[in-house]
Amino acid sequence: MSTDQEQPIGRRFVNDSVYQRLRQWIIEGRLAPGTFLRDQELARDFGVSRTPVRESLLRLEAEGLVVTKANRWTQVAPLDIAGVIRRYPLIWTLETYAVSATRLDEWTADDFAQMERYNQQLIQAIHAHDAAAAAQADDQFHRVFIDQAHNPELTAVLSELKMPLTRVEIAYYKEMWSSKESLSEHDAILEALRSRNVEAAKNAIETNWKQSLVRIQEVMSQISAHQTDS
Repeated sequence: MSTDQEQPIGRRFVNDSVYQRLRQWIIEGRLAPGTFLRDQELARDFGVSRTPVRESLLRLEAEGLVVTKANRWTQVAPLDIAGVIRRYPLIWTLETYAVSATRLDEWTADDFAQMERYNQQLIQAIHAHDAAAAAQADDQFHRVFIDQAHNPELTAVLSELKMPLTRVEIAYYKEMWSSKESLSEHDAILEALRSRNVEAAKNAIETNWKQSLVRIQEVMSQISAHQTDS
């Protein structure tokens, strides 16, 4: 195989590495909303040319994670709270569909153990005040039953819908995760799945997301009231 044939693979690896790193930093809040992103500085920090940085920023712009004013600046996109709130009903609808599409009678003890493990990781992350780890554990808990639907298109759509939610959850970690409601809601989901009760599982999943929506709306209301008082 010639060097010319191998080169595009190496370049794609670099592009993906830069893209994944920047995406993670934005979602986890290491790059805060409004932060200016300068391709020359990022290229220097990553030890790469400006080309993979520019291509990564274009991908992130398409995902709504950065905003650009042509030939002037690129910034980390602001948190779109209204857009996030509109996504909640879509997510609980698709997740309840995922449970309907699973064969609970085919679940093994390992499947339930996996969900319990992610729930324990969520508890540990909350106690450690680790926002990124808490959001990741929460997502992985839900991914177990989503993946059991064996529908890659469904998994991809849900992943895209949830990405802005993860930014919000991490940004407002203290208010979102300080209570124990989400943990008890997870317990209800797991109990219903263990009982092979599809309808109870669907109700528990919908309740989890509806209560999460209530929590984020309460947080936004408190922040708005505080800003008004100030």
